Parts: sequence; C-alpha cells; structure tokens
Amino acid sequence: MSNPKNMFDQRLRRWLPLLTIFLTAIIFDRLFHLMDLGINVLLFTMVVIGVLVMRLGWSGLSLPARTALGGALLSAAMVVVNNSVLSMVVAVMGLVLGSALAHEPRLRSLYYALQQAVANAIMLPASAWDGAGELVHAERAPRKSWSLGRIMVLPLIIGVVFFQIYRVGNPRFEALTAGFLDGLWSFIADLLTSIFTPHALFFLFAMFVAGVLLFRHAPATVVQWEQRWTDFLLRKRIRRPQWLAPTGMNLLERERRMGMVLLVLVNVLLAVVNAIDVSWVWFGFEVPDDFSLKQFVHEGTWALIISILLSMVILLHLFRGNQNFYEKGDALKRLALLWLCQNFILGISVFLRNYHYISFHGLAYKRIGVIVFLALVMVGLITLYFKVKERKSFFYLVRLNTWALFMVLVSLSTVDWDTVIVRHNLKHNNPGEIDIDNYLAMSDKVLPLLYENIEVVEMQMARHRNNRVRWVETLEPQYFRRSLDLKRDRFLKRSSKAHWQEWNLADARTIRYFLPEKPRS
Repeated sequence: MSNPKNMFDQRLRRWLPLLTIFLTAIIFDRLFHLMDLGINVLLFTMVVIGVLVMRLGWSGLSLPARTALGGALLSAAMVVVNNSVLSMVVAVMGLVLGSALAHEPRLRSLYYALQQAVANAIMLPASAWDGAGELVHAERAPRKSWSLGRIMVLPLIIGVVFFQIYRVGNPRFEALTAGFLDGLWSFIADLLTSIFTPHALFFLFAMFVAGVLLFRHAPATVVQWEQRWTDFLLRKRIRRPQWLAPTGMNLLERERRMGMVLLVLVNVLLAVVNAIDVSWVWFGFEVPDDFSLKQFVHEGTWALIISILLSMVILLHLFRGNQNFYEKGDALKRLALLWLCQNFILGISVFLRNYHYISFHGLAYKRIGVIVFLALVMVGLITLYFKVKERKSFFYLVRLNTWALFMVLVSLSTVDWDTVIVRHNLKHNNPGEIDIDNYLAMSDKVLPLLYENIEVVEMQMARHRNNRVRWVETLEPQYFRRSLDLKRDRFLKRSSKAHWQEWNLADARTIRYFLPEKPRS
C-alpha cells in the first residue's frame, strides 16, 4: 500500500512548475498591467532571481549567470532611483541573459546566452504542450479523454485545409457553406472576444514571460555550438596533394609579404596623422575664426572611428589562421602591434575632439554616446592586441567585448544623465552656444532644476541672439516659460493618477518640489 504522504509529494512535484509559473504570472500582472515602469521592475527582478536561486541554489549559478543577474538587479534598482529608459532596458536585458545563463551553466558568452534565451522562448509552447500531456496522463481518470483529444487535433487541421480547398475549387460548395461559415465565424469571434479580453491576453503574456525566465525549455544545442570554440587558436595543417605542381611561393609567405607592405604603409600614414593630432589637438587647442568645429568633430570623428574599425577588420583577416604560427611572421606581428598602438593614440585624439566640442557646445546624449562608443572601440583594440600577441581566437574577442558592452551599459544605467547634462550646460562658460531646445526635450525629473535656473536659461537665450548664426529655435523667454509650465502640468496630472507600482525616487523628488507637504500643526 502506497504512502499517502509520498503520493502527495509526487503530485506536488509534478504540479510545482506550473504553480510557480502561475503565481509569478499573477505577480507580473499585478505589477505591470496598465502601469508605467518604476519600483515594479525592481520587485519583479527580485522575484525572478529569488525563484532561480531557490530552484538551482546559489552554488548552482555559474559566475556569468551571477554577473548578469547582479547587473540586472543593479539596473532595476536604478529604475527606482533615476527612472531612466537606459536603466529599464539594461534591467530587462540583464534578466533575460541572466536567466539563460542560469538554465545553462556551461555557457560563457553573452552572444550564445542570447541565442539560448531565444531558443528557450521558441521552445516554450512545445514544452508547455508536452508538460500538460504529462500532467494529465499522471492522473488516471482523464487519460482517455486527453489521448482522444490529441488524436483528433491533426485530423481536424487536415479537414479544415481540405474544406478550404474544396470551397475554392467548387463554387456551388462555396455558396452552400457560405451562410454556415458566416454564422460559425461570427459565433467564434464573439466567443473569443468574450474570453480573450485585453487583460486576459496580458496575463497569457505574463505566463509566457514567467515560463521563459524561470524554467529551461531549449535543448543543449546552443551550448554545444559554443563548446566548439576556445579562447586560443589551434593550428590547422593543410597538406598540398603530391600530384599537384609545386607553387612558386608558400601561400603564408605570400600573405606575409603582402601584409608587411600594407602595415608599413599604413603605419607611416598613421604616424603622420598622429603627429599632427598630438601637436594640434592634444595641447593648447583653440577654435580658429571661420573654423567649422561641427565638421571637425562630426565628420572627422566618425571618419577616424571608421578607420580604426577598418584597421581592426584588416588585422582580424591577417591573423585569422595559420599566419599566427608562421615561423617568419614575427616582423608582421610587431608591425600589427605597432599599428594597434597607433590606433589607440588615434582614439585618444578622437576623444579630445569630442571633448573640445563639449567644451564649446555643452553636453548632449549624442556626444556622450560618441564617448561610450569610442571607449568600447578602445577596449576592442586592447583585446585585439592580446589576440595578435598571444594567438587568441575570434571567440575570445566576442566573449570579452560583449561582456565589456554589458558592464558599460550597467555602469551607464547608474547615472542620471538628464540631470548631469542640464547641470553641466547651465554652468557652461560659453552660454551663447548651448542647445536651449534640448532643455525641453529632457525628462520631467529636470523640471525643478530648470525652474531654479530660469534666469540662466534666459541669459543663454540672450547670448545666442547675438550670434551671427542662430541654430536654436527657442529664443523667447515667454515661450520657454509656457512650454515649461505645460510640461510641469502634464507631469503633475500624470503623477496624480500613478499607482504605487509606478513609484520612483526621481518623480517623488519632482512632486515634492511642486507640491511640498504642509507643515503639521
């Protein structure tokens, strides 16, 4: 006779995954349905990480999984503090990648972790179908009806296909069935409308999200793809068939000589460019009269960045295989490393160009974006340096640089960039060149800062009106004040209807500025 307690434990284990998904979906629904993002992002992130730790154990999470989930948690906390779009995006990205790495601890790279997450989402419907069948088959009574239902599905689908074919091929059959079909489709549409309400569809989406994040559904295919790659290159010996005529020059030697000529040429050219930039841009740079600083930075910066990227592609091609092991390749390798060092110096020059532009025109998101992109390019140069020097693989570059991108994004999410930009531009020592239109494009969290410094903004408008070239549209103080008031009114109206799930510290500070609490008597 079976133990009732053991039977209960077995049934609980069978139903526990579905119950976990269902309860998590309820939490997701209560936190996010018809809500803006705020503290709900942090709460849901904590729920997902907590469930993963309970299921897999802290020791069951690999170092990449812990890193990604830690980044997700930090970015989710920054949603509450800064309420920025970047922190929201990074929190979601970290949660998706972290869950994929948790489900497959053998994965090392974010590139394959993303593929694992996509495969997990694609395989979820099939896994849910199989899981439902196993649950029903585990119960004795409904087994026959479930099996009958599964047997009928394929014949019904094929029957619908032939029904449509016969309708197209026989006009009288189509006329005979038209009235029946119209009534049937109308009945089905009304039924689906009453069942699948917008809220019900959102709850189905919540079930999908919970299922993807909390459980593994994908096979081990992705990790098998990744395990084919290592951080170090392996030499591949290619033997020429004896029956072929001997070549006049070894292919590696021919490629080495061509690479030597190319690298000597580009090193000389880049040395000249770097010498000009160091003497012109690095020390005592001043904007000459009638000098297009915009062209100097915008077009010049991107041209130089493209040159750095093109240099990296060329070196990746040269050192893609056995050239790394060629006994005569030391000189080629030294020239390549020299070119990488010169490109690093060029990257510093590009950064200084952008710095001078910020010193003249102030901060903006695109200018910050250029600095971030340039920083990632510099990381790419450093990793490529070690790839050439230590015979590393392309997988090594992808793995390190994708992790660097993730770390940079997490770091960026910890900064309230709207406030940083506005504070910097309000204190800028070149007030006639500040983009005043950009003040109104910022988020609502900077409203108190703008109201407190309205005189500074009006002074910047007055300075800009004295310029020969006016590139700012907002130059009337009254228009700026009206626009600011409209922005404030929209914010207060929106915040008055906000729920606790949408709470964040940035909005709370702004509300406190406009609606200070009355002192208690």
